[in-house]
This record gives sequence, structure tokens and C-alpha cells, in this order.
Amino acid sequence: MVKYSIDNKGAIFYTKIMMTEVLKVNAGNIGMAKVNKAAGIIKEGGLVAFPTETVYGLGADALNPKAVVRIFEAKNRPLDDPLIVHITEKKDLFTLAKDISDTAHELAREFWPGPLTLVLKKYESIPDIVTAGLDTVAIRMPANEVALSLIRAAGRPIAAPSANLFGRPSPVTAQQVLEDLGGRIDMVIDGGKTSIGVESTVLDLTQEIPTILRPGGISIERLKEIIKSVRIYKQEGILAPGMYPRHYAPRAKVVLVEGDEGVQIKNVLKIASSFNKKGYRFGIMAKEEHKKIYGEFFAKKIGESATLCGGNVKTLGPGDDLTICAANLFSALREFDREGVDFIIAEGVREEGIGMAIMDRLRKAAG
Repeated sequence: MVKYSIDNKGAIFYTKIMMTEVLKVNAGNIGMAKVNKAAGIIKEGGLVAFPTETVYGLGADALNPKAVVRIFEAKNRPLDDPLIVHITEKKDLFTLAKDISDTAHELAREFWPGPLTLVLKKYESIPDIVTAGLDTVAIRMPANEVALSLIRAAGRPIAAPSANLFGRPSPVTAQQVLEDLGGRIDMVIDGGKTSIGVESTVLDLTQEIPTILRPGGISIERLKEIIKSVRIYKQEGILAPGMYPRHYAPRAKVVLVEGDEGVQIKNVLKIASSFNKKGYRFGIMAKEEHKKIYGEFFAKKIGESATLCGGNVKTLGPGDDLTICAANLFSALREFDREGVDFIIAEGVREEGIGMAIMDRLRKAAG
């Protein structure tokens, strides 16, 4: 079966409808029969979504261009957006990348397996579709036993962006994968909710100064413990996943409110009052310590009609525990979408540690 959709520019997208099989696995006791079945799909050129420690990835054989094309088709992903290649052993670096520096070895020793992606000069054996025609390749070793078992069983590197429609919030559960890609891919391995909740940090080691192309699960502070000089990429251009100006976005419009605590609360309430007067359906995504303040706003201003107005508060977590906030971010955005709100008023967080990654995602969600 084939269905089609038309974007706002009149382009027609055709999508083959298939049965997406769901395999539930226990991360503490992985059934290799299930993993081998998923690996067989990868070997045959199919698509399998699987959990990592960051978000769910959509995997295909990285050395099979036809299989990788299917990732772009399933996600409606632009071809100029490169993919990350996932491996299981540090020695696999030498089959995919060249000119590997001492810095790369140091970082791999410290952070692999883990949420750090290294951008290095690629070998010609890596298909151009994986790297969007660039002469570099992004590589990481995930810290999730389900992911590692799948890559080992497939016997080849796996190219895998996040397992969602392009531009949407990344999925942290198998159900969220199915919301976007059910009927578009062959299989989802359900390994439970991911632990970190935002994608890996992408670090470009081909530049004179190691450069963060995308903040993520490894903070700049931790990187500086290993390498002295690290900078944040400020120029234009798509050199790694997640670099589009608008990305990670729910269907609702995100209004990001930054500033210190007092100013932030005041501005959130001001925007909420304006939306309420205009009759918009909206919600507030807040730090845990502010939930009562915004809950009282809805009780006073909207009263019993709060649910109908979409007037509710979702908390990311305590403002002093950004790890919890990161883990809850994408799920909160998706929950608001399921409730059909027009706007999400989102509080910003401190830009330290993983807070830099949270703010990167919120700014791009807000466009």
C-alpha cells in the first residue's frame, strides 16, 4: 500500500505502508534470538529503530547506500543532513576514518561507549549519502547494550539518526517512534525509555580547534577536562545532525522564555494571560519549583475550563537537576502535541552542563 502527502510548497511525498514489527527486549537480559532477527533485517537492507542511551535511533547498514536512502525516505529527511555511524569497538574507527589524532584516541578512551560523536576524515568506503557528500564522517559508540548487541549481530556499522519524522522532537520510547514512523519502517526494538533524553554531543576534530557542532550528552565542561581548547560552532552550514535552525519541534508553536527566575516567571504569566484573552489553547513547560505558581494562574484565570483550553503545566524537573530536565524534555513536548495545544510556553534553564543541550533543543524548537 502507498499513501501520499503534500507539503506547504506543493511537493508530493509518497510513502510505502508496511507492518512495523515491535520486539520488546529486557535490557538486563537481552534475548539474542530477537536481536538476531533485527540484525537480519539490517543485513537485508531494512530499517530497525532501536534504543540508545540518548534517544531511539533509526538504523540501516551504513555501507549499503540503498538501505541508507530508506532512512531519508522514512523520515522525510533532507539529503544534506549527514548521519551518525554507530560502532561497537574502538578499533572500528580505523575502518571508517583516517588521520585519527591522539586527541581522538583520548576522547574515545574517556567517553566511549557514551554520548559523544566524533567527526573525522572519512574513508571512501563510506557512501556519500551517509555524509551528505562531505569528506568527514560522524562516529560514535553508544552506551546501551541493546544497541551494541544489534550492531555486533549485524556485523557492520549502523547509520542511525533519531527515529522520528524530520524536525520533530526525538523519541525516547518505542511508542514515540511508532507515533512518527509506524508503517514506515520494518521493526522497532522496545528497550524501554532512554536514560539521557537528548542526543549525543557532536565534536568536530577536523578543525584546528576541536569544535562542538551540536551540544548534547557530554558537556563542554567535561570535554575541557580532557582537551584544553574547545569552541562552539557559530557559522552557517549543515556539518552534522541537528544543525537546522528549526528542529526538534512539536506541532505547537514554542515560545521560549529566558532570563533570571523573577523575570522569567513574570514574563511567562504575562504571555499566558495574553494567550488566555485571545482564546488560544496553550500549556506551560516549567521547572518543578514553579509548578504551583503556574497552576494557581490556571485555577484563577481559567478555572474549570482549564482542560478545554489546554491550560496545564508540565514540569521538566527541578531547576537544579538538569539531568532530569533533559530526560523529560522531548516527552513533555510530545505530550502537549497529543493534547492539541496551539502554543507551549517553555521556561529556559541554566546553560551549564547538559543545560547547554537543553537550551539548544528549546531554541531550535522555537525556531
